[in-house]
Amino acid sequence: MNKRIARNIVLLGLLVAIFAMAGCSCKEYEEQIMQLDAQIAEMQKDLADKDAAIKERESVAQDLRNNLKDCQGENAVLIEESEEVVMITIQDDLGFNAGQAMVLDTMVPTLEGIASTIRDYPDWEIFVEGFTDNKKILEEYQEKYPSNWELGAFRASAVVRYMTNNLGLDPARFAAVSYGPFRPLADNDTPEGRAQNRRVRFTLHRTGQ
Repeated sequence: MNKRIARNIVLLGLLVAIFAMAGCSCKEYEEQIMQLDAQIAEMQKDLADKDAAIKERESVAQDLRNNLKDCQGENAVLIEESEEVVMITIQDDLGFNAGQAMVLDTMVPTLEGIASTIRDYPDWEIFVEGFTDNKKILEEYQEKYPSNWELGAFRASAVVRYMTNNLGLDPARFAAVSYGPFRPLADNDTPEGRAQNRRVRFTLHRTGQ
C-alpha cells in the first residue's frame, strides 16, 4: 500500500512538473495542475495515516511482548502482526481443561499482561476467537456443548468475561467469536495437530480500521 501511494505521488509530481515546464498559461492546464496538487496532498495524507497506523501497531505489539515476556515459553503464547492488526494466540492447554470452558489459573498471567496493554490503547477493539479440533464432543459434555461451535463460543466468552468482570475492561470493546474446527492450523489427524488447533486468539485493531 505505501509503495503504491508513493509511486502515484511521484507520477503526479512529474505531471505537475511537465505542465509547469511547458509554460502553458491555459486555464485548462492550470485547473489540471490544481487537481493534481490536491490529489498529491490527499495521497500524502493517506501515506502519513498509514505510517502512523503501522507505528501504533508496532507499539502495541512491542508492549504486548514486554508484558507477556514471561508467558511465552514453548510457544504457549504467540504474538503476530498483520497490516494494522495485532494477534495473540493462546494454546488450549494453557487455558482450559479438556471439554471445559472455565479459564484456568495458568492462563491468568497471560490475560493480565494482555489487559495491561489494552488499557494503554483505549481506542483499540478486541475480538476473542475460539478454535477447536474436529473431534466430536464427549457425550458427557454434549448437553452443554452440542458441537465444537458451542465449545469454541463458550471458551471465547469465558475469556471475555474474565477480561471485563475480573480485570475491569470495558465490555463495549470486546466481541466473542467461535470458528469451531473450521479454521485449523494443522492436520487434525495427529494429536500434535489437534493440539495446535485448540486455541483462543485475541485480534486487536484500532476502532474503525
